[in-house]
Amino acid sequence: MADTLSSRAPRWSHLVLAGVLVALVGGAFWLKSRPKAALSGAARAESTESLLARGIQAHNAGSLDAAMDLYFKVLQREPAHPQAHYNIAQIYNARGQNAKAQWEYEAALKAEPQSVNARLNLGVVLYRQRQFAAAAQEFRKVLEASPKNALARFNLGITVLELGQTDEAIRWLTAALQDDPKGVDAHYYLGLAFERKRRFPEARVEFLKVLELNPRYPVAYVALARVYSAQGEQRLAQEARAKAAELDPRLKK
Repeated sequence: MADTLSSRAPRWSHLVLAGVLVALVGGAFWLKSRPKAALSGAARAESTESLLARGIQAHNAGSLDAAMDLYFKVLQREPAHPQAHYNIAQIYNARGQNAKAQWEYEAALKAEPQSVNARLNLGVVLYRQRQFAAAAQEFRKVLEASPKNALARFNLGITVLELGQTDEAIRWLTAALQDDPKGVDAHYYLGLAFERKRRFPEARVEFLKVLELNPRYPVAYVALARVYSAQGEQRLAQEARAKAAELDPRLKK
């Protein structure tokens, strides 16, 4: 769908993480299929399908409060409606209301346990609440159902890295890069994992790959500076720190 990296890695990793998880959440949209057409006849009460369809229309238009109201009307009729719960969760997720999003994703999964998207995003909101073990469990379940799910591989990789399971993180992040060799964030976190193992030559390769793909990735320069310093290349380390500060003054020492 991650590293909030407590004492095991620099706090500035947060600068990357927030954007990563938002992007991953966006990867799973609110419905796989369109609802059935509404029942015809002006005299007939509006159908549940029609309410859901209007909710999706408002959702797509960015009218999230209106969409939420319509989804809740669906739930008044069908309290276990999985799509309504999922769509509400997506709105809470986008607003950063993680606990509420968690409740709605869990409700969606109770009604439709096979929903890969709901489970993937449940893992993301658990991660955001620093429930890392629970998040990892959800990502593993996604991979049981969908072994080549690229987002789940990446999410699990950075989650177990947070848990200190560095060797496993390396395996999952390497797998994620097999899916997407140009995955900038996967290269970055793989570099962090190698750095933690003091495998500095490999970490260096990963951080340089990040900067090849995206030269404006400031925390990669900071990470590269640490690796250069560990390898005794102080001039290069100083240059990398200066470049990081140029891109993001918050990284200036």
